[in-house]
Amino acid sequence: MRRRHKAKAAGGGSAASGKTGRKKTDPRFNTALARGLDILRSFRQSETYLGNAELAQRTGVPKATVSRLTFTLSELGYLKYLEDIGKYELAPGVLSLGFAVLANTEIHVLARPLLQELARESGGTAALGSRDGLSMVYMEYARGEAAVYRNVSIGMRIPIISTSMGWACLHGMPAVERAAVLDQIREANPVDWPRIQRRIQRASRDVHEQGFCLGLGEYTQGINSAGVPLLHPNGATTLALNLTGPMFVLTKEKLEQTWGPRLVDIARRLRGELPHGSRPASG
Repeated sequence: MRRRHKAKAAGGGSAASGKTGRKKTDPRFNTALARGLDILRSFRQSETYLGNAELAQRTGVPKATVSRLTFTLSELGYLKYLEDIGKYELAPGVLSLGFAVLANTEIHVLARPLLQELARESGGTAALGSRDGLSMVYMEYARGEAAVYRNVSIGMRIPIISTSMGWACLHGMPAVERAAVLDQIREANPVDWPRIQRRIQRASRDVHEQGFCLGLGEYTQGINSAGVPLLHPNGATTLALNLTGPMFVLTKEKLEQTWGPRLVDIARRLRGELPHGSRPASG
């Protein structure tokens, strides 16, 4: 499928570029650490191997600095260097970070059977995602018979600015967090910002009025989707659910009348089933 992206942050952007100017100039902000995380985020599902030159181009970090960072990340077990091709791939050390997140987030386990049921009945792909920078990252998913993307996996990233999952997540965020993310989007997309802002506002109105928003071929031509926000009961994390599929299977009418409301119901059930654990005291 051909994707139509007009905004340069459609792929999510780097960690450093996604930060506001205030954080960049804050003395507590560690630029070296941010650059290292940028390198890890540069690897995509369809791009297993990346060299220093590619990483430098992708992150905007000087190649000499990238070389030092990739060496350090290799020594720490987060990257593996393949001498025969002169490139790096992600190493098992990265998995320990992701598994730690999932192990402490019960919601993906509770969501799995509900997503499987929805995917089976609708034919599309149902997923649960969390924000990372200007991307949404899949924490859990299920594929139906009409699913388009056969390479969907946990950890898959989609842009927050052009997907129903991203718009729904933005709507569900606390006001302070939403304002900060919108600042990041505006900074990354100064030319397209008015158009992006209008689309985000329209999706937010839809979520407010009906509980979900729709994406009708806007991220990927011929693919429709619905998105619903989901605030974790711990009050600290805004997640989102989505359902995607071919527009001849997930028509606008079916999404509005059947599958959008089903996503809203799933979000309601997940909020009710999760324990309302208290957050640790600061200090």
